[in-house]
Amino acid sequence: MPVADADWPQSLSFIVPPHSESFGLGGRMAAKSYLERLESYLASAERAGVTGAFVYDFPVAMDPWLAAFDVLAYSTVLEPVVAVRPHQESAESVARRAADLHYRFGRPTHVNVVAGATRPARSSGDLVDKAAARRELAAFAAQVRAELDRRIRPEEGRPLVVTPSSGTPGRVPADGVLMMARPRTVLAQDIARVRAEQRVERITMLVGLVVRDTEEEAWEAATALYAPDRRQEVAGRLFMSQVVSSEHHASYALAEEGEVHDERLWYGAPARGIDAPKLVGSVAQVAAWLRSCRDLGVSDLIVDLVPDPAEYRWAGQVFTRT
Repeated sequence: MPVADADWPQSLSFIVPPHSESFGLGGRMAAKSYLERLESYLASAERAGVTGAFVYDFPVAMDPWLAAFDVLAYSTVLEPVVAVRPHQESAESVARRAADLHYRFGRPTHVNVVAGATRPARSSGDLVDKAAARRELAAFAAQVRAELDRRIRPEEGRPLVVTPSSGTPGRVPADGVLMMARPRTVLAQDIARVRAEQRVERITMLVGLVVRDTEEEAWEAATALYAPDRRQEVAGRLFMSQVVSSEHHASYALAEEGEVHDERLWYGAPARGIDAPKLVGSVAQVAAWLRSCRDLGVSDLIVDLVPDPAEYRWAGQVFTRT
């Protein structure tokens, strides 16, 4: 039985592939090769029913606004969700870009207000006073929302402003909060905490998927798709040595506790700390696990980046609407 019904998930998104050889690793691809790969990922994701495209921002990434433009130019359906950091951009410039892209392509560009997962991605002040940095993030999110509302009429559609979950207290005004998948007992506790503190209804969960006809085939595929890779392991350790994000620290701690949690939530991919955990199983098993997350309060889903766009075909079977 597929996971989706008439109104769940409220949105299904994926991660836009980078212009480097792999996520956070390797040199830049030739522009033509990057665009061909991007087009392949976009088409495969669309066929699976994906409508949102998360564009990350990290020091070696392409400018996220340019990546968002490429998504809009190569797709007629997908709506970018662009990561922005308050110490890099003004709220006015963020809203102007989002509004102009909305005008240019006729569909929303949403905003993901982030502090930055690693030390190099943050301003120096963020590392000194986390509470002050959280307040700055909140003020920035409120300004972005106000500027978007000023520039885009309600009848044209309302872009969302979202933000990642954080262990630092303090409300950030947003339409929804993002968090990585985790064991369901922990997930339930964290959703309750976030809803009480942030006063949001929409909770978006990021999770990887390795799906096949049978559980045995899925585990075989997981070990083949994510075979041991020395470079990715080193990249993961380097990434974690610079991480200040509570979400990434919590995920890494769970990976250190064990490769598998809750029967099929797998933390064994070589890029430990970078990748989100992955659900491994048959279509029915993965769908059932995700339905249980819906019951805990997850409203929206993001499928983590896959090594091969053909994998979205399997995700599509999980999310086929009845």
